[in-house]
Amino acid sequence: MRKSLALILSAGLLLSLAACSGSPAGPDCSAMPASGDSSNAVSVTGDIGAKSVTASFPSPLVANKTEATVLVTDDEGTAAGPGGTVDVVYSIFDGDTGTEVGQAKSGLVALSESLPEGLRNTLACTGPGERVAVVLPNDIGTQIDPDATGSVVMVFDVVTAYPQAANGSDQPAASGFPSVVHDENGRPGVLINGEAPTEAKSTLLKKGDGPVVAEGDALLVQRMDVSYTTKKVDTANSTWETGTPQLWLASDDTTKTQGSKQPPQIAEYLIGQTIGSEVLVVIPDSSGSATAYVIDLLGIVTQP
Repeated sequence: MRKSLALILSAGLLLSLAACSGSPAGPDCSAMPASGDSSNAVSVTGDIGAKSVTASFPSPLVANKTEATVLVTDDEGTAAGPGGTVDVVYSIFDGDTGTEVGQAKSGLVALSESLPEGLRNTLACTGPGERVAVVLPNDIGTQIDPDATGSVVMVFDVVTAYPQAANGSDQPAASGFPSVVHDENGRPGVLINGEAPTEAKSTLLKKGDGPVVAEGDALLVQRMDVSYTTKKVDTANSTWETGTPQLWLASDDTTKTQGSKQPPQIAEYLIGQTIGSEVLVVIPDSSGSATAYVIDLLGIVTQP
């Protein structure tokens, strides 16, 4: 069974918290695989983002290590960087025969530890509007296509890139809220310091300069949930624990959000905020406790 990359959103490594704030640095692309004879031999025709591209290369095409060649460049967009998420269109080709494996696919791919390292590092440094050819040696390529008998050729068009964490400017700490610190990758840590509030409230931790969230927008978010009772992170729902950014709807209409992991009553505190922002929302529950949510607004996702 061949493995689809779309919507692979699995756990990455957890890093210790540093008692500091700020946004993660830009991507270090020194780990991106170098181009080589195999990846340079791949030529692709078809519009960027189209699901009908054709790849040509001499076959059998053999790579002893992962190689990557950027075929189309675009200096306007910003790459997702390590731990980010990319919206891509991609095709897989058999390096032995040159034939396409299945049909082109599209979707969100989290750049987590579940992806082969060379592929992960390539996509972390490929920006929107760019096309990259990746040639995987057989021992790595079979993680994508278990039926592969030789190298695996992949062609990626990056449509949109989303960072791992909110990248807005830090805002002054508000009183009456839990304390929040961040590590060097933007992962928050939450310290509950007070009694649970009886009314919901929110404060802005980082202010982004992206689009304003409107009613009905589909949002890609990171979330960190901490209970006022246990003062511990909810590991089942916190995306920094699971490695799984979530899609939320900017709506509190439960008929529209039914079946999602979106907490009720939270959308009203996100509508009107800007992408790149981080929002701390505290919502009490019927037991007299409350949950603190740290929400990173990574992007507005265009629905097909």
